[in-house]
Amino acid sequence: MTDPWAFFAFAVALLVAFSFHEAAHAFVSLKLGDNTALDDGRVTLNPLAHLDPLGTIFLLTLGFGWGKPVRINPNNLKNPRIGSLISALAGPLANLTLAIIFGLALRFLHPFASANLSSLLSLMVFINLILMIFNLIPIPPLDGSNILALLIPAQSYHKFARNGTYFLLSLILLSFLGVPVFETIVYAPATWIYRLIIGTQILEIL
Repeated sequence: MTDPWAFFAFAVALLVAFSFHEAAHAFVSLKLGDNTALDDGRVTLNPLAHLDPLGTIFLLTLGFGWGKPVRINPNNLKNPRIGSLISALAGPLANLTLAIIFGLALRFLHPFASANLSSLLSLMVFINLILMIFNLIPIPPLDGSNILALLIPAQSYHKFARNGTYFLLSLILLSFLGVPVFETIVYAPATWIYRLIIGTQILEIL
């Protein structure tokens, strides 16, 4: 908040990551036969269509927040179970794709880029990785829960899903209490992938 460029770069990276993540959900569900996201105006990269006001405030001030979930009606999909899984994974896959693209751009441009541009590209990579891995946690309503739905009996999953919000809030509470929950399951793997994409030489420069 005290560094105007850092705040601007952080905000831009978040807007891009969230917009592509949610738009990917919407676009894939539409291609698989569900028009719900299209009717809701979510098949777009316009950030205003995907931002939750309170979630955005939390993101920009606390570094933790949420976007507006994309509604998907599994009954409209050609194969409800598989279609729901593919639609859910589209968001994290979009973030991974962006992370690789911006990472390759940084590798190519770093000899010529300014420090500000390098920091922006670096943030683009890392924030997309964070969003990808966080959403793959197999707790409803996160995208990873759709993988879990295919691995356990439907009745067991529905019981678990009803309490998904409480599980997620418990993880957040533990994190605020100093337990390194997200550091272990989100930041550590994101950092490892980040290093693979960016490369050791560029990391030393950054």
